[in-house]
Amino acid sequence: MDRKVFKQQFTLKHTPDWECPTCSKGTLKVIPKSFHHHEIKSSRFHDYEHWDPEYIEYVYSTLLECTNPACKETVASSGVGTVGQYYAYDEHGDPEVEYSDFFKPRCFEPPLKVLSSPQETPPSVVLLLEESFRLLFSSPSAALNQVRIATEQLLTELGVKRFDVRGKKRYALSLHARIALLPAKYAAFTDMIFAIKWLGNAGSHAPGENDEITMDDVLDAYEFLDHVLKELYLPKRIEALKKKAKAVNKKRGPVKIK
Repeated sequence: MDRKVFKQQFTLKHTPDWECPTCSKGTLKVIPKSFHHHEIKSSRFHDYEHWDPEYIEYVYSTLLECTNPACKETVASSGVGTVGQYYAYDEHGDPEVEYSDFFKPRCFEPPLKVLSSPQETPPSVVLLLEESFRLLFSSPSAALNQVRIATEQLLTELGVKRFDVRGKKRYALSLHARIALLPAKYAAFTDMIFAIKWLGNAGSHAPGENDEITMDDVLDAYEFLDHVLKELYLPKRIEALKKKAKAVNKKRGPVKIK
């Protein structure tokens, strides 16, 4: 996972290498005629005595297209922008201050695929994780909470019970309690799943109860979950390939193994 790709601002001349969420081969580039940006009302005070271009704030919307000729997926994006300064050099090599518009995404639809889950990952977990990707740019705290929900679902897929029965009543188990119930064969994942749980808890807190959640916090949770999913499901793919290779060698030709 290249964190910088998701955290970078962009200009019309340069966009980060956002991977196409459909084919995962091409990158997304702005369709120039589709790009629209407007200055918001609160920044339109250019006659103010101490006004500076860096006070400008924009909202934008645009369409992006996948560079893979076989895909050409269209992705919608919207967000905010501002004006920033940078140094250019004149013909004599002397530095000059110049200004440019910089934009920061708040939404992609379909959402960018921040990480690719192993093919054997349960679809219910993948769907919840993709919903987190949709929230990443607009609300890191909501995205982080969604990773926690995806982790809850993973435990369900691993057979960890969700409820405890006391007398005639059924009580929902907390995520903490469910992690503690993981079978011994999954013990190696306990620390990372607990880390996701604590990050998810922070994402659920009301504003002011905790430090502000950042995109890096969500990306941490993605990396923890990505490791767990790969450790869980990639070995199954490897074992299936070994089994198929053995069958091909035995038959000395093609075989059909579901």
